[in-house]
Amino acid sequence: MSHAYAVTMTRPHEALGLPQPWARKLPQGLSALNAVLALITVACGLAYIVLVNTATTKGYTLAQAQQRLDSLKTDTLTLQNKAETMTSMQQLTSNAAALGFVPVDKVQFVNPARKNYALAK
Repeated sequence: MSHAYAVTMTRPHEALGLPQPWARKLPQGLSALNAVLALITVACGLAYIVLVNTATTKGYTLAQAQQRLDSLKTDTLTLQNKAETMTSMQQLTSNAAALGFVPVDKVQFVNPARKNYALAK
């Protein structure tokens, strides 16, 4: 590269009127780089701990919800079984007999087309 070419080159941030890049503002040297890397390592470690704790808490919450769901399913099955036994024909017949109802022997139907029914006046 010729000397004349190197002298005419300008830095992009100077040519565009932008402020100095952030990397140039950092103190130079190995200790500054080590401090930055240590800071990044600590930040990543803290982020990992927070994320793991959050996931663990959500896992416990999910396990409790699953136990509650299983309990509700068991209760639902118990109630369905109870409803089926209470609405069975044998149970309905015994309840009707306890209330004083008697079984029907002869069923008669009314035919409104033949007009053989009584009207209250």
